[in-house]
Amino acid sequence: MNSRVREAVLDAGRALALPESVTEAFIRLLRPCVYLSPFGELPEELKKDARPAARALGVPHLPEDVDVPSYRPHVVTIDCAALPAGVLDIDFPADGHLIVLAEITDDPEDGVVIHLPPGTETVERHSQQTSHEPFPLYAVPGLTRPVDLRWAQVAEAADYAGGDAERARLVTKLIDAIGEVPDVRWRYDIQLGGYSRAFHNPVEGRGRTLFLSIPESTDFGDGCITLVSGTPEQIAARRYDELEFDVES
Repeated sequence: MNSRVREAVLDAGRALALPESVTEAFIRLLRPCVYLSPFGELPEELKKDARPAARALGVPHLPEDVDVPSYRPHVVTIDCAALPAGVLDIDFPADGHLIVLAEITDDPEDGVVIHLPPGTETVERHSQQTSHEPFPLYAVPGLTRPVDLRWAQVAEAADYAGGDAERARLVTKLIDAIGEVPDVRWRYDIQLGGYSRAFHNPVEGRGRTLFLSIPESTDFGDGCITLVSGTPEQIAARRYDELEFDVES
């Protein structure tokens, strides 16, 4: 847990005169993620030593014998070894390259997620669609909270605020304050791990875990967020062919 975030949330709870046990319960709900951001959007403290952790768009580099649909464009290739170690709470590869191919639309067909071990020989593979100019992305650790979080879902908050409108109002203000903490505030970047940013049909509500999400943007698909998810078992076993692609629009 980022100590800066912890103190910011505790301070917000103290400002509202909430019991620390209630605030701590919300802190325990936070889950880590890693964002992949363009250099210009990096926090200033990360720019000095930044090195690319991924390449977005352009054409994929794949082994010649890997069979993938030529109409699915390259979204991102992630250099897994360049990600900050020990941040994610999902089983994400620690080395090699993770490649995502998908046509980002409001009604997508299933995409493709491929992990290549270190040293795999590859060649450029061109899709039938026009390739956009590639650009680098950089890793930014973050934290996420459930997008539809309500105080009644947290036992300590329900015990404290149940039946008391004023207490319920204060706990709701704490939830809003947590969402505004800089390291918890949602970023419009590719997201690895953490909670899904889905208001209508969160993957967590279906017993699934977010593996990664592709943001709504002019680069990746204006008008929708693409969520790639699986069960913890599928993710841990790297059964990436079983991952599901969903759209939040």
